[in-house]
Amino acid sequence: MSKPGEKKRDRALYARLVESYQADRIGIFVDFDRLNHPKSPVWDPWENVGPLLLILGGAMAVMFFLNLLLGTAIMVLGVLFYLFVVRPWVAQRLYRRALDAAIDNLHNWNILWKMGGLVIALNYMNKTRCVSPDGDWRAFVTRYLPEMEMEGVETFNTFNKPRAGDDDVGDGTRLKELDL
Repeated sequence: MSKPGEKKRDRALYARLVESYQADRIGIFVDFDRLNHPKSPVWDPWENVGPLLLILGGAMAVMFFLNLLLGTAIMVLGVLFYLFVVRPWVAQRLYRRALDAAIDNLHNWNILWKMGGLVIALNYMNKTRCVSPDGDWRAFVTRYLPEMEMEGVETFNTFNKPRAGDDDVGDGTRLKELDL
């Protein structure tokens, strides 16, 4: 069980990680082989089994009802179709699902990190990377991803600063905004 201070720090580091990903400072990569199995939370059984069943069922139907040799040829072509078309399609869908889950919240990130399905790499230095589950993503973020500074924050804060007489009651308390 982690301490409340550690959770707050993890949330801050995770927020910095997501900001850096969205700003294209880092790349987050997914290990297809580690996440494409039944115990993975991003695994979809129908994506993996459905196309194989269709190929097998179609080839078997041709074998029984038309011609054994033609059915065997369809099965061989079906295997090639699976390897070169269906499998990359499944990999692309799993990659997108895992990445969406990982940047959605810290809980998902930690689960996928413990499974060993994620890699973080700096975009400007490809050799600088952190590989799960052995790497420490917290240390990587702390070392390589300083807090981002946004342009215009000072201007916004100056502009948004309350001035004397704006919505003041007179005794220093501010009026609440009304919902119209």
